[in-house]
Parts: sequence; structure tokens; C-alpha cells
Amino acid sequence: MPLEYYPPVTNFLNVMVKHAFFVKVWTTHNTKKRITYHNEKLKTINRSPFPEKSDNVLERIFKYFYFNISCFIGLVKYKPKAILYYESYSVYPVFLYMKFFGKATKLYIHYHEYEDRESYKNGMKLVKYYNELEKKFLYGRASWISQTNKERLHMFASDHPKLPSEVLKIMPNYPPKIWSSQVNGKSKASKDIIRTVYVGSLSLKDTFIREYCDWVLKQNGKVCFHVYAYNLDDDTIEYLSSLNTDYIVFYTKGVEYNKMPALLADYDIGLILYKAHTKNYKHNAPNKLFEYLACKLLVLYPDVMSGMALYQSDNVIRLNFEQIPSFNEIKKYFSNKTDLKSSYNAKTALQPLIDHLY
Repeated sequence: MPLEYYPPVTNFLNVMVKHAFFVKVWTTHNTKKRITYHNEKLKTINRSPFPEKSDNVLERIFKYFYFNISCFIGLVKYKPKAILYYESYSVYPVFLYMKFFGKATKLYIHYHEYEDRESYKNGMKLVKYYNELEKKFLYGRASWISQTNKERLHMFASDHPKLPSEVLKIMPNYPPKIWSSQVNGKSKASKDIIRTVYVGSLSLKDTFIREYCDWVLKQNGKVCFHVYAYNLDDDTIEYLSSLNTDYIVFYTKGVEYNKMPALLADYDIGLILYKAHTKNYKHNAPNKLFEYLACKLLVLYPDVMSGMALYQSDNVIRLNFEQIPSFNEIKKYFSNKTDLKSSYNAKTALQPLIDHLY
């Protein structure tokens, strides 16, 4: 997958290059016109064609083949002391290298998402095959396997009870440390009009976007809602585009990651709207939680997301999005809100991995 679609990966690279590591990256081309990631200290980013849904079968096969072979050849030439791969999609070249050349190479695996057996069973056949390679060979060779939070790691450990506990790690996806300082001193909007925002993927099926928009419309201008989203299905785009109101604004181009602090500083509330239909989302504390907190926002999240309970506080409020309280009730949350400096930053989260690599 392209680096630009996964800010936690670029955050990781930005932290890594500040240490005494020589880093090479294998990824795919960014096809969604996102600003191309660049770091002058990172000399080599190898990019392959990205398999598009619009490609025919032969094109997709070629692109998968191209990535796997070019990455494998690159690993053979580079002879890395350590390999970190993200998700089961990336397995095959790592499997080939570790099987034939990687006896002295440390293997690190990180998952942005938790996938259970049913997810692999009902997903792409190729990814299911890759996961079988993980289970049969790579997990037993790994020095580090991480999930983003405690609940996801517990479920992963239950799925693979033979893995030694010392290999299993938690590595959260936090924003850059500098974000908190970038929003200091920024003035918030008047609480006579509560400015709310959602950043991220959306769908009518999997989020409470319709329920929240209905509530906003009933407030008659006391609440405004701005949506910044790249990944939406056609039905969701049609729904948001059809709302004929100044109270809800849909920005179809989303927002670039490094511009989020300046943008979010002008809002009061950051929204998390997942309906948590899967274990992955139910036991999730999404990246946007920590991004909102770093930018000093009050956060509202659905009561169906049990993974958020650990972070519940005066700044992180559990809500039933099918029965949203009145405007005055929402307004009361601000009286308890504290202005604590966020400790959720990528530098702190990645330090255990950095120490392990040394």
C-alpha cells in the first residue's frame, strides 16, 4: 500500500531516520493525488505500481508479481539486519527472503488492524494464503509482533496461543509530538455555535454519519459539522452531497495529514462515528482519537466501541449516537474539559521498538 495512505508509517519513518539506522522502504505508487511523502534523510523509497480495483485480472496479477519480485530482489541485494513489514498483504517477499537468506535477520511485524479467522477466510484468497505463510513460518521467526492496543493484542494472542508472550507487543498509532505545540495559543470558536469535525473514511453502512447529520440539522444552526474524507463509497458521497444546508460542509478532497493541526485548531469537537460491526472496530481506539486530543479537541465516540473505554475521560465522552443528547447537554461537556498536554505521540510510542532494534 502507498505510504501516504498510512500516516502511522510515515510517522515511524520520520522517527527512525533520527537514529543511527540506514532505512530502505518498499511500497507502491500513490494514485489518489496525495502529497508524496518525502524525507531528505531517507534516501531510498522503492515504489511499484499500485493494484487498482479498476484493473483487469492480468493487470492486477502483474502488479502483485512486480511488487513481490522487486521487493525480494531488493532484500537479497540489501541484506538487511532487520525487516519490518506491515500487515499480511506484505508477506510474500519477506517470506522468500527469510526462508532462503534471512537466518541472521531479525523480523518485526506490525498490524494496523486486527483480523480474525473469519476475516481471512472471507477476504482475498491471496491474503489468506499469505496469512498461512505467516502462521506456518514467519511467526515462529519473529522477534516482535505488535498490535495497536491491549485488546487487539489479547485477541491476537488468543488466536495464536503458542507464540511466546515476550514477542507480542503493543505499538499504538500516535501523531507526531510536535502537533501539541502547533495548536498552543489557538483560539476556539464561540460555544454559542459548536463547531464539530470528522476526519477519515466514511460509509452509511459502517458509521453513524446519517444519524449525526440528522441531529445537526435539528439544531438549526447551533451546531455546524465539517467532514474531511478521502475514502467514501458512492452512496455516502451522494448522501453528503445531497444535504442542502450551510450547517454541514463536505470537503471531498479531505485534508493532508501534516495540515491537520492548523485545521483542527478551529474546531471544538472531534467525532468518532464507527458502528463497530466487526471485532476490529469494536476493540479499536482509532488514530483520529489521538489526533483530535493532540489538537485539544473534545472527543465524542459511540458507546458500541468498547476499545475506547480505556481512554474515557472529561475530554473523551461516550455517547449513544442513536439518541444524541440535546444541544445544552452537549454544551455542558465543555465545563469539565481539561487542557492537558497530550502524552500520545509517535516518538514515545515507538521508543520500545527503537530500543529493540538497537
